[in-house]
Parts: sequence; C-alpha cells; structure tokens
Amino acid sequence: ADPLGRAQLLDFLKKEFSAENLSFWEACEALRYGEQSRVADAVSDIYQQFLAPGATRWVNIDSKTMERTLEGIKTPHRYVMDDAQMHIYMLMKKDSYPRFLKSELYRNLLAEAVIPPETKKRVFPFMRKQRHSSPSP
Repeated sequence: ADPLGRAQLLDFLKKEFSAENLSFWEACEALRYGEQSRVADAVSDIYQQFLAPGATRWVNIDSKTMERTLEGIKTPHRYVMDDAQMHIYMLMKKDSYPRFLKSELYRNLLAEAVIPPETKKRVFPFMRKQRHSSPSP
C-alpha cells in the first residue's frame, strides 16, 4: 500500500530481472477495480503484454493456471486474471519479497524512514501508563 515502498520494490525487482511480476500484479488490480467499460480492453492488454507467446513482459505461470486463464479470456470479466495474479503473488511472496527485505535497498529505505510521533490521544489524560509493571501471578 505504500507508494515509496512499492517503488523501491520495483527497483529491486528490475535489478533481479523480475519487475514484470509486480507490473502484472498491478495491471490485474487495475482490471479488478477499474471501469467496467474498459474490462475487455484491459484483459486483452494484460494478455498481450504478459501472457501471450512472445509477450514483451512475459510472466511465468504454470500450465493449469494458464489454461484456466485462457479459457476465462474467452468471456472477459474483471476477475478473469485472479488465478494468474494469485500465482504471481505467491511467487513474489515466497521468493522475491523475502530477498527484498534482506537487501541493501530495503535497509536504506528503513534508515531514511520517518516515524511519526504517537497521534492517539487518551480519553482521560490523567490516566498514565505505569512505568513499571508488576509481575503477573
């Protein structure tokens, strides 16, 4: 959800030659939440860019997922890419994202992060947190 974090992840994925995975996921999100009138065109664009043989930004999905997706494309709807999107999401979750979290790029992002002060106000300002808690029984 963080635009800066997503941009840093995209930079990391470009260095790893797998930026198409995040781009595919984002295109599927745009399809899911985009205008209904654009669904057929968006499905076609996603297919041509990421799934078609010889696609410029081809993503690697298994044959069963590809088969279900190709069947769904025949009658395009906003959820037709869900299986393929989940497959790519799981690839990133298990492989790319953990490597990103260990990367120098991520450590630098954390080092530059600004942590906002606590903004939650107490309902009763006279009630204070205990400085030392007593051991529980």
